[in-house]
Amino acid sequence: MMAIKEIEKKEWGEYFNSFSKKYLKDEEPEYVEIRVLSDSMGAQQATTWVLLKGITYDAKGDLLDIRLEDSSHIIHKPKEIYVTENKDGWILNLEVIQEDGTKDIIETR
Repeated sequence: MMAIKEIEKKEWGEYFNSFSKKYLKDEEPEYVEIRVLSDSMGAQQATTWVLLKGITYDAKGDLLDIRLEDSSHIIHKPKEIYVTENKDGWILNLEVIQEDGTKDIIETR
């Protein structure tokens, strides 16, 4: 069974570095789809199944960088991060909540 869990802010850097090293360094391509939900704009499709290169959190700049095949999806000043993992620790779904309530929903396959 998969459970949604909150990742504490102090753990973000290590959590995403470990995930990227463990899962994104092999030959097997991994893909993500990103949707952004906000009160002002509603639901916006940011990407449709693009190659995921890595996920890092920069504490100094307070930003989450989701590196894609030919760009980055950067989330400034994330407030909360929730993940759904499978039993092996692979992130199936990532939900990032920003200060203004905007949610970035990142799904993998």
